[in-house]
Amino acid sequence: MTLTMGIVKIEVKIPELARAIEEFKINRLRALESVTQEIKFAVVRAFDDLMHSEMTIFLGQPDQKDNKRNGYQEREYALKGVGAVRLRVPVDRKRKFASSVMPVREQIDPRLKEDMAVLHMAGLSTRTLAMISKRILGVEVSKDTISKSLGKVEVSALAWLERDLKEEYWGLFVDGTNFNLQRRGSTQKEPSLVVVGITKKNCLSILAIQPGQKDSAANWAEVFKDLKRRGLKTEAVRIGVMDGLPGLEKTFRESFSNAVTARCWVHALRNAQSKVPERLKEAFKMLSQKVMYASSENQARIAFKELKLAMQNDAQRAVQCLEKDLESLLSHYRFDKQLWRTLRTTNPIERVNKELKRRTKSMDSLGEKTLMVVTAFTAMRLECNWQRIAVDSPTMLNLKPIKLNAIESAMESMATN
Repeated sequence: MTLTMGIVKIEVKIPELARAIEEFKINRLRALESVTQEIKFAVVRAFDDLMHSEMTIFLGQPDQKDNKRNGYQEREYALKGVGAVRLRVPVDRKRKFASSVMPVREQIDPRLKEDMAVLHMAGLSTRTLAMISKRILGVEVSKDTISKSLGKVEVSALAWLERDLKEEYWGLFVDGTNFNLQRRGSTQKEPSLVVVGITKKNCLSILAIQPGQKDSAANWAEVFKDLKRRGLKTEAVRIGVMDGLPGLEKTFRESFSNAVTARCWVHALRNAQSKVPERLKEAFKMLSQKVMYASSENQARIAFKELKLAMQNDAQRAVQCLEKDLESLLSHYRFDKQLWRTLRTTNPIERVNKELKRRTKSMDSLGEKTLMVVTAFTAMRLECNWQRIAVDSPTMLNLKPIKLNAIESAMESMATN
């Protein structure tokens, strides 16, 4: 019987095949190892034949008339789907032959480098990958090689971060976060600005992640300008959800004239409660949540009056903290009721920040470009998950964690950019 796999051919005699089947019944692991070795031998023979023919063609060129074969050099090579194999690369007397089949100093299948980059971006550190590389790939790989493997997906990832924004987005969440970056041998916290949009289908989409920029109104103005450059339809944006950064609401309204601004209730309550005397904290929390979860805007205003009356002068600073932003805190009531839960807070963007921090936490060092590649890949994984369900769906709160196949979806997204 002959098994043909492309350019690889394995011939097995029927008696040997029968013995192999019996071996699987006796010791399956040992039988699998035997089959793997047979496949490896066939692959090695195929490579030997290819490079032998390649050398023959090379020596047949007019300028190589006085050149000859001069043995072989053995090299260990990690091939995707096969593992480590030992190959014999032909050598000519003049040392002029350069194999296209097996390029000089290449020890790992380029496809495996892409896989390592994916594993690295999925959260495995370079140290962990280096430790398990022998077991997974069949050859030991250095941390430096794994770090460099990001170059295999770098261009596509960075292109995705700069993709054209062809869809319309009626809502934007904007917030800043901090990542740990490796700088000249020391780890430093540096800010990143993140924008998440809501599409016409009410699905979330990550529009921008810009590392290295401080959370300031001036820097956000530049982010909004960049979104416009990439094609964001400013007239379609009707609401922007954000924290209480000074000047941010004004900057947002200048960039998106058709939109209202909404303050994040989580941020607002955190700021207000820090000004409440300890003995009143529970009461303040209960009364303020009545405002936050009121059944209508009118009921929310009534609930706020009750809060103000109950606290009187005992928590005046905390009440004023909410009162100065009350109009922005109630902006979500202008939209459909099923969207209130989503528009009350910047939780969607907080989830992005949490996922990005989780992905980068295990990395030994993180330069700016690596951070951008990793964040782009992580953002695409999140987006693949988000596209399954709209924010106004009752099951949005029960959205399951990202599945492994979202990695493949993210890779496909990168390939199309």
